[in-house]
Amino acid sequence: MNLSLEDEIVLLRAQMDYLLERFADNPALGERPVNWAALDLNHAAERWSILTDWVDWLRDRYQLRETLPACWYAHPPQLEELSALRSSWVGAYLDPEAHAGDGSAWHDLLDRTLQRLREWDRTGCADGVHRPDVALPDDTDHSHRERTIHADLARRDQTVCGEG
Repeated sequence: MNLSLEDEIVLLRAQMDYLLERFADNPALGERPVNWAALDLNHAAERWSILTDWVDWLRDRYQLRETLPACWYAHPPQLEELSALRSSWVGAYLDPEAHAGDGSAWHDLLDRTLQRLREWDRTGCADGVHRPDVALPDDTDHSHRERTIHADLARRDQTVCGEG
């Protein structure tokens, strides 16, 4: 069957529309590692919201309240590790092209990430003690986390730039 160029273009357009409709709302398609230093105000606010919700879920789902301190957001290495871990989780669990072993690979990454977080815990936060310069927040009171995020957002440039 030979199609005219015009018919081929119409067919390709229909196929593209189908793919865009199927995958448009898939968060895995746009997921990239986050370069926190390069985020503008709007992107940073969005990423903070996504990450805090996900880390709250992670701490509950995997019973990490003793292992992963409630003040993780106040420690840049923990922020970076958890942000990268979330990006990998999205790829393993939300990507329609994910492979059967991606979930297991993510759990291996979770184990390695938690090990690094324990090694970096020089302040004792995982043991319920926080650095003296920042009060240890109550798990149910998110005001300290909100102040920390607000301070981060206040330092950012209002100009639009990529998420990096």
